[in-house]
Amino acid sequence: MKTRIVTFLLLVAMPGGLLLSASANDPISAGAARIDISPTGPVQLINVSDQGESSEIGQQLFARALAIGGDEHLLVLLSFDGIGIPASLAESVAVDLKSVFPFLTRDRIAICATHTHWAPHLKDLLGNIFGGPLPGDRQKRVDEYTEFLRDRLVEVARQAIATREPSLITWTNGGRVTFAANRRMEAGGQLIRDEEKGLMITWNPNAPVDHTLPVMAIRDAASGQLRALHFSYACHNVAITGATAISKFPNAVHGDWAGLAQEELERRHRDIVAIATIGCGGDQRPDFCGGVDTAMSHAREICDEIGRLIRRGEWQPIQGPAVTKLERTVLPLAPSPDPENLKSPAETEGKNRSQVARSFVALKLLRLLEQGKQPPTGVPFIAQSWQFPAGGPTFIFLSGEVCIDYQLRIKKEYGDHTWPIAYANATPCYIVSKRMLEKGGYESGNSMFYYGWLRPLKAVAEERVMETVSRVLKKAR
Repeated sequence: MKTRIVTFLLLVAMPGGLLLSASANDPISAGAARIDISPTGPVQLINVSDQGESSEIGQQLFARALAIGGDEHLLVLLSFDGIGIPASLAESVAVDLKSVFPFLTRDRIAICATHTHWAPHLKDLLGNIFGGPLPGDRQKRVDEYTEFLRDRLVEVARQAIATREPSLITWTNGGRVTFAANRRMEAGGQLIRDEEKGLMITWNPNAPVDHTLPVMAIRDAASGQLRALHFSYACHNVAITGATAISKFPNAVHGDWAGLAQEELERRHRDIVAIATIGCGGDQRPDFCGGVDTAMSHAREICDEIGRLIRRGEWQPIQGPAVTKLERTVLPLAPSPDPENLKSPAETEGKNRSQVARSFVALKLLRLLEQGKQPPTGVPFIAQSWQFPAGGPTFIFLSGEVCIDYQLRIKKEYGDHTWPIAYANATPCYIVSKRMLEKGGYESGNSMFYYGWLRPLKAVAEERVMETVSRVLKKAR
């Protein structure tokens, strides 16, 4: 006769009302840190089309780090207030960290950006956003800031690793906030401007969204004191941008709604580090945009929901070690135009930002072909997974401005315990789905010029992305 063994779990009320299972959640070494990455002088901001440099600091920018596990199984999550992560910068940070911590392999380091559009321009990222190179002195300051950021990312990771202590780590995917809206206007979408209030409303009830808010909490194992929070939301970090708000908002550095949410969480919960990452929100934007007050309203919605989860949410323990995997692939591009078709746009002065960028990219491609060289036929792409044991989340880090179709498909095919995070490890372009390519639009079209590509991705790119995700998850299993 079979004997069934039933284990009774002791539920312990932690400070703030969070319930943890004492027998199912053994302590894990964890540490967190943050460091100021605000520029110390004027620098080119990515969101300013007239190429003006920053005039002030509207909000301090930070890099934050979370270190989980002992040396043998150490994971380091880095997130910073910035437009994106250049692949060259991510690899440089990883190399520097491994030189100090030899056990820290590349698959155990994830580097993410919050995609604020009020952050400094970075070397090797969006090189054509201004239609060509910046003036020499401005490019020099961009290069210097990029080097400064690299050093700060390495330093904040070192600090997080150094502060590791026995911790109880839990997570929940029960959070929900609703300000994200699909910004594509096809099939019934609406664009409403309120010039008086400086607000812009974009709403498409027929297009996909994901309003879930997964959250991870790190608490001191002895005292139960909250030490860090990590949350993600699939939405562009662009609430400050609006119909009339740009003229009212100074040319200032700012973290937008994600930066404000991190700051507000750290104010509400003293002595914690709050880390924001962005889900697959490439085609998502806040439903209301237009100034700092609007961005703050979205930030408070995030913070209030996290507060509710801390008081009454259902949390699952995270145990270790995690199984990790990182895979690289190439997403195929549509064929480049014939040289004869390149001359016209290359020689024509563009009338707007995207036309200027297209002309510049076409000219570079034409010169490459004249030298007998062939252009790249695809876009580099990275998928990375951290899979914790049963009951824990599976983090899936994806490079680029990944659109919401991927987040929904990954969760449908692999389960709600998957936690997709975009803008990670590299930012090669928008990663659009087959559905979006068929409909056309900015993400699959004009945006490619800013990233240095003249043609859109092929429709088969979606399956290439999902095959890469499958490979990293098979390894984890």
